[in-house]
Amino acid sequence: MSEWRHCKHFNRWCSVIVQTGCLTNKGFSLLEVVIVLALLMATIGIGLPAYNQIAVQKEEERFFQLLKNDIYFAQTEAYRSGLSVSVMFREVGRYDLVQNQFSPILSREFPDSVILQKTSNLSSIGYWSNGSVIASGTLRFLTSTGERTIVVHLGKGRVVFSG
Repeated sequence: MSEWRHCKHFNRWCSVIVQTGCLTNKGFSLLEVVIVLALLMATIGIGLPAYNQIAVQKEEERFFQLLKNDIYFAQTEAYRSGLSVSVMFREVGRYDLVQNQFSPILSREFPDSVILQKTSNLSSIGYWSNGSVIASGTLRFLTSTGERTIVVHLGKGRVVFSG
C-alpha cells in the first residue's frame, strides 16, 4: 500500500476527493432531519386510516364468504344426514349451525363492523332433510360500506347474496 502513496495518480485522486468534500464529515443539519421526519409523519398520518379501512373491508369480505360457505354446508349436511340443519343468527353477534334445532355443529362470531339489523324477517336459514328451505325471507346486515342482504327463496335452497 505504501507504493500507492508515492504514485502521482493516487495523490491527484486523493486531492480531488478532498477538494470536492467527499471525505468530509458534515452529516445532516437539524433542519434537514426535522423536514424528513415531518414528511414521514404526514405520509403515515394519511396512509394509516386508509389501511385500517381496507383491513375492515377485507375482514367483512372474509366473514360473508365464510357465511356463504356455511349456508351451503348446512344444506349439504341436511341432505347427507337426513336431518334438518339450520344457520341460526343470535342477537349477541354470532351465528350457529345446529342440527335438529339442538345439536350444535359450529359457531362463528360477527366482526365488530357487521350488525344484523332488526328489519330482517328471518332469524335462521333452515333446510329440511331433502335440502329444501324451511322458510323464505331476507336477512339485512349493516356493514362499514353499507347494507348487505341475504335473500332466501323457497325451493331447493336458492340463497342470493347482495351488496
